[in-house]
Amino acid sequence: MTTLHRSSSPAPSATSTLRSVVSQAELASTSAKRPLEEPSDETLRVEERAQVAELPRDGACQEDAVTLPKSGGRVKRGLKAVWDLLRAQWFVLGVGVVIVLAWAFPNVARPGGAIRSEYTIKYLAVAIIFFISGLTLPLRNLFLRAGDWKLHLVCHITSFFLFPAVTFAIINAVRAADPQYKRFDRWALVGMQVMAVLPTTVSSNVVMTGQAGGDEAATTVEVMIGNLFGTFLSPALLSLFMSSSTWSFGKPVASGKGGIGELYRQVIQQLGFTVFVPLTIGEILQYIWPKQVKWTRTTFRLGKVGSICLLLVIWSTFSGAFYEGAFEILTGEAVAFVVLVNIGLYLVISLFLFLVCRLIPSPRLRLKGRKFAYDGSGPLFDAATTIAALFVGGAKGAALGAPIVSILYGGLDGQARGIVSLPLVLYQGSQVVLGQLAVVILKWWKGRIDRHEAGEDRGTA
Repeated sequence: MTTLHRSSSPAPSATSTLRSVVSQAELASTSAKRPLEEPSDETLRVEERAQVAELPRDGACQEDAVTLPKSGGRVKRGLKAVWDLLRAQWFVLGVGVVIVLAWAFPNVARPGGAIRSEYTIKYLAVAIIFFISGLTLPLRNLFLRAGDWKLHLVCHITSFFLFPAVTFAIINAVRAADPQYKRFDRWALVGMQVMAVLPTTVSSNVVMTGQAGGDEAATTVEVMIGNLFGTFLSPALLSLFMSSSTWSFGKPVASGKGGIGELYRQVIQQLGFTVFVPLTIGEILQYIWPKQVKWTRTTFRLGKVGSICLLLVIWSTFSGAFYEGAFEILTGEAVAFVVLVNIGLYLVISLFLFLVCRLIPSPRLRLKGRKFAYDGSGPLFDAATTIAALFVGGAKGAALGAPIVSILYGGLDGQARGIVSLPLVLYQGSQVVLGQLAVVILKWWKGRIDRHEAGEDRGTA
C-alpha cells in the first residue's frame, strides 16, 4: 500500500502573498520618489562587477598599474643618485664655477681688483684654512710628525729634486724638437721649470688630505718645512737649471724691487701671517677649551669652510691670469701641451710616491693605547701618511711662485712675465681637479686598508 508524503512547510496563503506584493509596490514607489539618494551597497557591487566584466581579459591594465609605480621608483632613485653624486663632488663643481666667474669678471678677484684679493684672499682666506687646522689637529700629532725624518726626506727629495729633474728633461726634449721656438714660446718653457722648483702648495693639499682621510698633521708640517726651505732652495735650483748657455736667457737676476732679500721678506711675511700665526692661535684655543672647540667644529662644519676658502684662492689665481691675458698670449696648442704635461707630471710623481710609501718595507709606527710604538715590519708609511705624502710631493704652490715671478723676473715686460706664470696657474688648476679625483680613490682605498687592519687586530686579540 503506497503512502503519499507531503511537504512539511505549509503553502503560502493568498493573504500573505497579497501582503508581499503590496510591500514591494510600496518600496518601489518610495524609491521612485527619492531618485537623488545614494545607491545601495548591493547596487554598487553589481555596477563594479559590470565594470570589471568590461575590462580586457589579457591583464594589460594590471601590468600597466604595476609598471607605472616601478617606473616612477626608478626615476626617483636615478634622480637621488645624481643628487648624491653632485653633493659628493660639490668641490669639483665649485672649481668649474669659480673658473667661469674668473673668466667672465676677471677684475673682481684679481690682485688689486675690486675685492683686493691680495689681502682678502691671499692672506685672510689662507689664514682661515690654517686656523681651522689648528682647531682640528692635536698638538702632539704635529710634534710627532715634526720628528718623522723619513717623511721629510721622501716628500722634499721628490718635490725639490725629482720633480724639477723630470721637468727639465721634458723642456729640453721640447726645445730639441723646436729649436727656433716656432710652436712653443721659450718663456713658457722657463715657466714650466719655475713651476717645477717651487715647494708644495700652502692650502689645497691640507684640505684634500683631510677630505681623503689622510694625516693632516703630516701635511701641515711638510707644508711649513717645504715653504721655509723653498724660500732659499727654489731660487738656487732655478739658477742651477738655467745656468747652461742654452737656457741662460731664463736665468733669474736679483735686481729690482729689492732683489733676493725682498723675495725672502715677502715669503716669510706671508708664511708668518697665513700659516704660523693662525695655526698657533688655533692650537692654543683647542688646548684651553677642547670641548667648546669640538662643538664649534662639528656645529659650523669648519671642514666645509676650509674648502670654500680654497675655492676663493683658485678664483683669485685664475682671475689674475685672465686679467693679464695669459691664456690669449699662447696658442691653443701650446696651452693644451702645458696642461697635458702637467697632468702627466702629477700622475707620474703620485705613482712614484705611492710605490715608495707602500713597497719599501719598514717598521710601522702605530698607536697602541695612548702611546705610539713600532709594530713589526710593514710598508714605509701607513695609509694616512701615504695620503699626506701624495698630496705634498706632487703639488706646487703660488705662495713662493708669485714672488719669484714678480721679483726675480721683474725686469721682463708684462707679456713675458705673464707667460712665465702661466704654467704654474695651469698646474694649480690641474692639481686641484686631479686631487679631487684622488680624494675619492684614496678615501675608498684607506677604508679597505682600515677594515683589513681591524680584522687582523681582532684575529690576534
